[in-house]
Amino acid sequence: MANTIKKILVLTILATTLTACGSGRTAETRMIKQVTDGVEAQSAEIRLRNVKIVKNELSEGILVGTLVNWSDQSDAITGINIGGVAAKLSGVKFDLLKNKPITFVGDSANADAFAQISKVAGERIPITFTFATATPVTLDALVVAQDGIYENLVRSNAVAAPVVSEVKP
Repeated sequence: MANTIKKILVLTILATTLTACGSGRTAETRMIKQVTDGVEAQSAEIRLRNVKIVKNELSEGILVGTLVNWSDQSDAITGINIGGVAAKLSGVKFDLLKNKPITFVGDSANADAFAQISKVAGERIPITFTFATATPVTLDALVVAQDGIYENLVRSNAVAAPVVSEVKP
């Protein structure tokens, strides 16, 4: 009986030390933030969430993501570069008011941005957001193909992303 208790005690100690359960609040696995294809960043009190690029058949990189200003001071998105190319925007600037999200693509989309890109799905591309007062921020976003859940993108002003399909004789 004593040997069994000793074995259980030794196994318990080994299990907790080898599995890193003792790492506490700074465990690397606890610090993972990217839970989707999109990346996240922050500039001052502006949060950038789930940012990615969807590449369509016309080689347009369509920006997907949401920006939210948590500050009482308003700001504005004054420019977006995708892969070093100035994106075509659906507005001259997008005002970032407190807790009023700017959403690129989706049922609640209120902005649109895209640029010609040469990257293929699975690669990463830099996206730089420039603001009126906050520091510019650059993200290393994933490029995904326009298929599956990204096939029928709902864009601002009800402009659907073009989908080119093969015509079989």
